[in-house]
Amino acid sequence: MTPPPEGADPGGCPRPESVGAALIWAARSHRAAAAALLAPYGLHPGQEFLLTALWERSPRSPSDLAHSCSVEPPTVTRMVGRLEAAGLVTRTPDPGDGRAVLVELTPAGEALREPVRRAWAELERRSTHDLTPEERRRLVRLLGAVAAGLGEPDG
Repeated sequence: MTPPPEGADPGGCPRPESVGAALIWAARSHRAAAAALLAPYGLHPGQEFLLTALWERSPRSPSDLAHSCSVEPPTVTRMVGRLEAAGLVTRTPDPGDGRAVLVELTPAGEALREPVRRAWAELERRSTHDLTPEERRRLVRLLGAVAAGLGEPDG
């Protein structure tokens, strides 16, 4: 992929001047970098969050995963289906509720823990390589303030 011209985003549009547009521009750039770093492991951006939730505790119900990942249950259903097709998770009946299922990591899903951690460390490095440690801390605080002002996402 050819780098965008100076002052342009990856889509070729001029860099935004407003906070909202700048957030969208940065988020798109971050997502593109995440996609490139996760692709060697067969993952798409967002799937690593579901895996991270399962690395913390497995098995889990789809509704628990949706809450943990701040997404809607149908999103988890699609993600689990894709991860299951890739052999990274399994769905098994919930022994406490015959109508429900539990999502559990497979050994292949567990094996991605360290590669995904390394990918996110590299993404963090790329995202902040021109920032001082104080600027990084300030950016986190400022983005937290923006998120708080907008309210919590549904999920």
